[in-house]
Amino acid sequence: MRILHIEKTPRRGGVGSFLNVLTAAQRRRGHEVEVFGCAEGEAPSRQAGGADGRRPAFVDFTGAPLWRWPRMVHNPQAANDLAAFLHARSFDVAHLHNIYHHLTPSILPVLARRRIPVVMTMHDYRLACPAKHFVSGRGLCTRCVGGRFYRAASSDCGRLRGAGLAAESYVQAWSRRYAAAVDLFLCPTRYMREVLAQTRLPAGKLRVVPNPVELDGAHADAAGDEYDFLFLGRLSREKAPELMLELARSLPTARVALAGDGPETLPLRRRAGELRLANVTFLGLLDRPAVGRLLSRSACLVLTSRCMENSPQAMLEAMAAGRCVLVPDQPPLREWVRDGVTGRTYAASDAVALAAAAAEVASDASWRRRMGERARRMVAGRHAASAVAEAVDEAYDEARRRCALRW
Repeated sequence: MRILHIEKTPRRGGVGSFLNVLTAAQRRRGHEVEVFGCAEGEAPSRQAGGADGRRPAFVDFTGAPLWRWPRMVHNPQAANDLAAFLHARSFDVAHLHNIYHHLTPSILPVLARRRIPVVMTMHDYRLACPAKHFVSGRGLCTRCVGGRFYRAASSDCGRLRGAGLAAESYVQAWSRRYAAAVDLFLCPTRYMREVLAQTRLPAGKLRVVPNPVELDGAHADAAGDEYDFLFLGRLSREKAPELMLELARSLPTARVALAGDGPETLPLRRRAGELRLANVTFLGLLDRPAVGRLLSRSACLVLTSRCMENSPQAMLEAMAAGRCVLVPDQPPLREWVRDGVTGRTYAASDAVALAAAAAEVASDASWRRRMGERARRMVAGRHAASAVAEAVDEAYDEARRRCALRW
């Protein structure tokens, strides 16, 4: 089967890790796989007939002028560049990922004209929440679920920017651009499926397919004795990495590490200096092999997110490596973490609750290892890349049948 993955930034973050694992598993199954996305860190190619084809420029809409906002709804450059990319290529299925605001649904008619079946993995809550994170100034927030997108413009959410995002969400929902053109939506969790069932997406197109994890490189037998608590991810406001500094201050003998980059990097470093936290290490942005080695040298992974998580790849990779995880108590994360059994949960955004749970975990290495081993067995049974790739193949077959009925 010839598979085309389409993702706005295929080399970044958790989605980039997801793509690395899934495409490798698909190639092992004998599929031919290509990836189309925005040009990252480079000028878009002007050569439509080159090896990679033309790629649309990535635009950071954070703080972008108002005149650029319509491109969040429809990006003709992305449609033209995808058409050029497909000119000399044929595919049996297109697998979409995060295309909103950059590639946009403008690319869907291009795929439809070539009668290419379309599957879309839901990596965040964008189709139910204009701000995608289910978080406001009040904390976790699901007020937009059910099509009440106007609430993104409230004073404790996005205000003017939220109004623009809400307008885009209404356009996409009312025009049914996703609902009509995507043959199947793959939801990593049951919670995601329940949320999307309350939107204008057809419930019959929603399938739960877990995200894949590569188990072969996981170092489950490593001691994990260099860092006690590890944050791994984007250093941004919705991820609340400042809780790691509060943790380090509450447990001064604990060795705390933050790996990643983002807009909060410099403020966090300054704050750590002001607090004179000698037990905090900033490791910066790491490549995939380095992340695997880091997990093997860490006792626990900590998620600190203010926002509603979906299927955090860092958590899955840590569990696959037999590491204990500490996560905020959220509905989607309960699908993996049973408190005291496969990890620990704490009240979201509560630094005191996090420190208490961390102190308990740090004081009992045997219990910590048992939780890590149970987590590893669960992830191996649910997320093994080979099994997930097989389930995705089944979704592709269903999408191809559905697409054939449209024509």
